[in-house]
This record gives sequence, structure tokens and C-alpha cells, in this order.
Amino acid sequence: MGGIGSGARRSTRVGDIEDALALDIRVLRQLGVARPGECVIDTICWSTGDPERPTARLRIDLSDETLCTMTIAANMPDDAITQRIVIKVMPSGFGGARYYFLCPVTGERCEVLYYAEGRFASRQAHRLTYASQNMTDLTRVRRRVISLRRKLAGGKDRPRPKGRKRVAIIDRLETAQLQARHIWQDRLRKRIDPSGSRRIPGGGR
Repeated sequence: MGGIGSGARRSTRVGDIEDALALDIRVLRQLGVARPGECVIDTICWSTGDPERPTARLRIDLSDETLCTMTIAANMPDDAITQRIVIKVMPSGFGGARYYFLCPVTGERCEVLYYAEGRFASRQAHRLTYASQNMTDLTRVRRRVISLRRKLAGGKDRPRPKGRKRVAIIDRLETAQLQARHIWQDRLRKRIDPSGSRRIPGGGR
């Protein structure tokens, strides 16, 4: 029998997309690492909050549109890898072009590759899901409470809210806390007595 916190969807997923290191071809173009008509070699790193951040040496060759590639030599959290990815160039409106990675597993076009199980591949190939897809209703509300508390506390890059904005956040926080309490009491009530006839202490009449 599952516990009170059980009930989240289960699948053969590897993990959550939010936790995976990613390479986005659109971001690489904005950074100048991927330049149409050129071959660029550059080093990137991911901001993970850890002192030793994962880094990757990229060689992106877009000089020949018939054969564009990206070679990755990276020091990832679990291992050092070397991988070659094919880049597909597709014409777009007004004479421009769009660039896509070809997933090394499925062969399908994608704009973002995620690192899991020792290689970069598409979200579908890695069976990654969004964290919200695997949350229970109680988990979602609790995450909302945590987020609102952080907004009230502020931080280095975000000042504490004042005036009407602070009052609005407090109202939302109180509503979320009350909602979380009701969900918890409802689950506990059903666990104690499936008929729902037994009163939970502190739950009101």
C-alpha cells in the first residue's frame, strides 16, 4: 500500500528535464558559438551551483550546409565524453535558415539535446519528463508555498517586495498554505476511513 504522498504518475522515464544539462542550438547561435558559414571552436560551461561546473569543448562546423556537424568533448559530472552530432539546415522565410540537431538515437530533428546516460540526445530518446508531470496535487501546492516564501524573503539579485506587491504575495501564500492543509487532511481522512465519516483533529466539523 502506498503512503499518503503516493499517487504520482510512474513511467520508464530516466529523470526530469529540469535536472538535465542541455545544449540548445538557438542559444549557441546567440552566443556566437554556432555561426552560419563558419567553423567555430569554443568552450562552454553550465551553471549548476556546484564549485566544479561541467564544461564542454565544442567544434561547430556550419561552413558547408550539406554537412554541418558539432563535435563535443566534455567533462560531465559522471564521465568524460566525446560525441559527434549532425546538424540539419532547413530553409526558412525571407531567405534565412533554421538549424536543428539530428538526435543520434531517433534521427529526428530537435533544437535541444539533453545529457543523460553518458550521451547527448533528444528529450524523447532519454524519456525525460517535466517535473510537473510527475507531481501529485499536494507536491504542486507545496512547491508553490516554497516559491512564494522565497519571493517574500528576496535575495541578492531580487529585493524583498514592498507595498501592494508584498500584500498580494502574502495573500497568495496564505491561500496556498490553506489549500495544502486541506489536501493533506483529505488524504489523511481517506486513509483512516475510506467513507470519510471520521473527523480529523484540527480539520473542523
